Amino acid sequence: MLYKYVDGSLIDESGKVIYFSNESFVSRICEGDDCFLCGSKKEEKKFNDEHVIPKWLLSKHDLFKVEITLPNESKIRYDKYTLPCCEECNSYLGQNIETEIQSITGKGIESVNQYIVKNGPWKIFLWLCLIFLKTHLKDSLLRMHLDRRKGDGNIGDIYNWGFLHHIHCMVRAIRENSSIESQCCGSLFVLQAKVTDHYDSYDYRDIYEANTILLRTGDVAFLAVLDDSCSANNFFYNHFQRISGPLSPIQLREVLSHITLLNLKLKNRPRYFTKVNPKNGDVTIKAELPEEWELEDHTREELGSILWSNVSQMIESMEDPNLTEENVTQGLYHFLFNEKDEFIKNSMDFYKK
Repeated sequence: MLYKYVDGSLIDESGKVIYFSNESFVSRICEGDDCFLCGSKKEEKKFNDEHVIPKWLLSKHDLFKVEITLPNESKIRYDKYTLPCCEECNSYLGQNIETEIQSITGKGIESVNQYIVKNGPWKIFLWLCLIFLKTHLKDSLLRMHLDRRKGDGNIGDIYNWGFLHHIHCMVRAIRENSSIESQCCGSLFVLQAKVTDHYDSYDYRDIYEANTILLRTGDVAFLAVLDDSCSANNFFYNHFQRISGPLSPIQLREVLSHITLLNLKLKNRPRYFTKVNPKNGDVTIKAELPEEWELEDHTREELGSILWSNVSQMIESMEDPNLTEENVTQGLYHFLFNEKDEFIKNSMDFYKK
């Protein structure tokens, strides 16, 4: 038997949350300190917290003591970059998600491609959803201003948490073995990353407003749109056909910029919702797609502005007099293709680490 809270959440007879309503998700997960996955409170279970970036990635790229810059320009070390999580959920994620992802990525791009052909994209896609979710839930626990005279708010106070509700439902499906309709899978791109001594072998970037993410480890780069039901795959298909080699970090950031703009300009969006069988508690995440995929009008300057925000720090180390903020934001400078629409194979030759 299921019980329904006033806010719309569903629990079973044992008190286990079957479905978090948007209201409950915001109050308990985004603004509270319950386990971000199951909703348990610290007085109910043992907690050991979850690293936002998986520990095996931190170890592989020697990142534990490296500082990352937060949206408020403050810094935090990766080993301190954790999220409230009960020991049970933490162990489950490690054993059922991270171990498998670590194994396939550790063997390189061919291993990842073979895995997807054999097993499909779901585990990798949901893993990216998990990291995206953790990254932004962490912002709810970090102060906006280090100077307390400027206020006590957190970075997450500026967020519309509704953006994350669907992604939270998708991530919980990992733990609860919920069913997910195939149309709920967003655009997933697995690209070969260029590996040289000129730049780091790890990169992470996401765009909260567009639900887009880039994660690179070694020669494997994952990019995804988490809520577009694969529409970006269709719109960006011709560009991918012209990619004829491994992509440099700055080229991957440009791909991220393209799929970000595509998702922001999607005219008719898919609608996602959760159905729960009242008799047995089975959960299914479903999608309602538009009759036709269409994009709103957009300009090269809009793409240029997104691109600049994604690459400006990298550009500081590149020696090219034409590579200016004005040229990039006006859409006059690109890193993927030249003026003949040919793939650029030396996009970061003048980069100094």
